[in-house]
Order: sequence, then C-alpha cells, then structure tokens
Amino acid sequence: MRGRLTELEFEERDGLMVATLAGEIDGSNALELGRAVAERLPTASTGLVLDLTAIAYLDSAGIELLFKLARALRDRRQLLRIVVPTASPVRRVLEICDVSSVAPLDDTLDEAVADFGEAPGGA
Repeated sequence: MRGRLTELEFEERDGLMVATLAGEIDGSNALELGRAVAERLPTASTGLVLDLTAIAYLDSAGIELLFKLARALRDRRQLLRIVVPTASPVRRVLEICDVSSVAPLDDTLDEAVADFGEAPGGA
C-alpha cells in the first residue's frame, strides 16, 4: 500500500507477519493503515511485528492506532511487537505514551522476531 504519507509492505518472516511502514502516520492515514494491517494478518498467525524504523513522524492518531491494534490482536490471542530504534525521535514518543505497556519495543527487526514470544513489558 502506498498512501499520501506512508508506505506499507508485508512479508512473512520465521512464521510471523511483518508489516514495514515508512513515512508519516497521522490523522489523515492512521485509520486506513489500521485496516490494511488487520486485513492482511491471518487469524492463524501468532502475531505481528510492526517495523516503524522508517517512520519520521507519528502523531496522536498514530499512537491511538498502536493501542487499538495491540488490543485487537490480544482479543484474537495474537501478539504485537514494535520495532523502533532507540535513537529514533519516534521511540521517545512511544515511551512517553507508554506504548510498551501493550507491545514490547525492539531496536531491530531481528530482535523482535527472536524475542517474539515474550510478554509485553518483559513480564
């Protein structure tokens, strides 16, 4: 999917669905992105790794999208992990908003895939 502000690509990696986003997530595209991700995730999948490494901007609609996505996946007995490097300004926003309470934050895609079965917040 290529939208006005964001690109979205899917791949399967080690039995998990990986959604890679690039660009910006805001009120103009968050709902559409959420739908696109939900439509592509098979119910038989263990869960989703959402790679935000190439996201340059994320507003409150993007934060709300992450919380809604985590809840929806939890209701389906699926897990969510989010990839965002520590040095990214987006990481700081996710930390301030306590997104890690619903989905662990990983520095790299390899970490997220390797640690996929761990509970949110490392609990």
